[in-house]
Amino acid sequence: MAGVTLKELGLQFVKVCMETYWGSCWYPLLFLIGVLCTLIWGRKKNAMVFIGYTAFLALTVYNPIVVKYILSRVKFETEYYRFFWILPVIPAVAYYAVRLVSAPGKKWLKFFMALLVTAALVVLGNPLQGVITDFARAENIYKIPNDLRAVCDVIHQNQEGTLPHVVFESSLNNVVRQYDAGIRPVINRNVSIYRAGSTVAGKFKEDSNYYKIQKALLDVIDYHMYEEPDKFRRALRSTTTEFVVTSTDAGNYEFLVNAGCVLIAQTESHYVYRVELGE
Repeated sequence: MAGVTLKELGLQFVKVCMETYWGSCWYPLLFLIGVLCTLIWGRKKNAMVFIGYTAFLALTVYNPIVVKYILSRVKFETEYYRFFWILPVIPAVAYYAVRLVSAPGKKWLKFFMALLVTAALVVLGNPLQGVITDFARAENIYKIPNDLRAVCDVIHQNQEGTLPHVVFESSLNNVVRQYDAGIRPVINRNVSIYRAGSTVAGKFKEDSNYYKIQKALLDVIDYHMYEEPDKFRRALRSTTTEFVVTSTDAGNYEFLVNAGCVLIAQTESHYVYRVELGE
């Protein structure tokens, strides 16, 4: 989580991460109220599971002492917020909401309670426009660009091995693994983020051979720097890259051809090159 470190916050780390993660959403409070009510009055087996689950998490991954002195040793602080995904806030809130609506005996009271619960969920949650910006309807059921599907089809039609190594420009590189497990992206997503100036996904030793190779690819594919073709060619060879995918707006056709890439297809907005470096 950006800007939140164990070294600076110590035992406050878990608390600050929780506040940063949930922001203005009050659903965790509703969850805790529901768990408390279950603990005091509840006898339902379905609800009691929330108590055991929450207690286990509170003693382990949400325990400030455990996080500071044990979890910190595995260098997981930038990804720590993912532990909040396993807290069953949404399922529990939905469960307690249904229990409240079902509690009254008369239909008109159920209807009234449904209105109150709906109003509470709307007021205490996060407005959609505050979470999602530039909203656009998904192009397909896979929730990825149609052009990515076309690019993957071209690669599979021309591949020789079982897991082709492919250099994708950033807009596809960040989503291809969500769609096609039969393709191995060469550019590391975290390195791409770091190269763009962010350390959210971790830091890399810039003098390491691994980072230099990744940077040589990124400089050409995403930053359109064409001054060092030999370095780019060596990076392709060392990563055993078989295909390169660029945007049709990139304007790097001649550079890639001179670097040993052969254009084999054009989709709506991308070029697909096969790498032929020879021996």
